[in-house]
Amino acid sequence: MPQLFFIRHGQTQANVEGVLTGTIETNLTQKGIEDAKKLAQELTEQFDYYYCSPLKRTHQTLNAIKGDVDFIIDERIIEVSTGDWQGKLKTELPEEEYDLYKKGLLNPPNGESLDDVDRRIKSFLADMFEKYKKEDKILVVTHNAFMRSLKRLFVDKDKVVEPKNLEIFVVDNDMYDKIKGKELER
Repeated sequence: MPQLFFIRHGQTQANVEGVLTGTIETNLTQKGIEDAKKLAQELTEQFDYYYCSPLKRTHQTLNAIKGDVDFIIDERIIEVSTGDWQGKLKTELPEEEYDLYKKGLLNPPNGESLDDVDRRIKSFLADMFEKYKKEDKILVVTHNAFMRSLKRLFVDKDKVVEPKNLEIFVVDNDMYDKIKGKELER
């Protein structure tokens, strides 16, 4: 059965500035590119397929890790839309509301709920495990909120912390079988 290697994109200019980007475009920093190239030396797996979100920071990350490879863009692995908060400094947001948002207990004004992200994750996983029946290895470059929600499916929700840039989380068939049809608990 396939193995899916989910990776959060490299450091962006918005990460450095403390801006909540959501679905706004931002470029990788030079450090983000260099760190991704270093990760490439440690990531020795040979991948059969590559997936990126529509946002260019995931494309830039994949390019730094694997060079010019063909990849599939999938809307379901895009970052959460943070609505009215997009483009704002995280320090401008009410701290208590932002903390509740990160835990999935509050939706940003006019933004996407983390329940919506959870549905996208489940749909994506179901498709991957249906489509790829062999021992395929798939690298999926995605985002912060997506990774947090993904990890909540498989890890004790109280132990899930904000993923670092270029953090990897692997999902295999045994893990997927345990959560199929299960509702996410917050």
